[in-house]
Amino acid sequence: MRRKLVAILGGRLENTGPEAMAFAEAIGRELAQRGYGLVTGGDGGIANAACKGAVEAGGQTIALLKFNKPTDCGPYTTWAIPTSMDLARSNPLNWAGDGIIAFDGRFGTMGEIALALDTERPLVVTGDPTLLTDAAFDVPTCRVIRGNALANVMLVVDTLEKLMDDAVVPPTRPDATPGLP
Repeated sequence: MRRKLVAILGGRLENTGPEAMAFAEAIGRELAQRGYGLVTGGDGGIANAACKGAVEAGGQTIALLKFNKPTDCGPYTTWAIPTSMDLARSNPLNWAGDGIIAFDGRFGTMGEIALALDTERPLVVTGDPTLLTDAAFDVPTCRVIRGNALANVMLVVDTLEKLMDDAVVPPTRPDATPGLP
């Protein structure tokens, strides 16, 4: 049986803060306890914090790395996949998760959020996304839960599960008819 994955988006250490890191670790732990695997970009910061929480709770993690070295990831990565795609690896990261949780970050994270919004992926945005307006998040597949309060961990995961349950799976190619080969 295929286990579901949640993609984690967020900044490197220099682009985020300690509250967001603690929040990501707690979210990773909660996701693992509910049976989800995590898929990240593998960089330090948010990705490593979420993976730490997941692995310490018995979960498994995948890192889709920007470059070609499998060692370019944090110590809590179960499987590292070097892509040599640089920023283009954001596209497979967007589609790899059944749902997406975005944390504080900067331009790379905002680009990944924009891709998730454009492709109508189930997405929960946390923190204080100052680089995008509230109107940007006004789509049926997205919810914003402001701040990084540890008290909101279950709310974030519950909200993502609801969005994933309500999601319409896209066809395998743009011209495909759902249900037909």
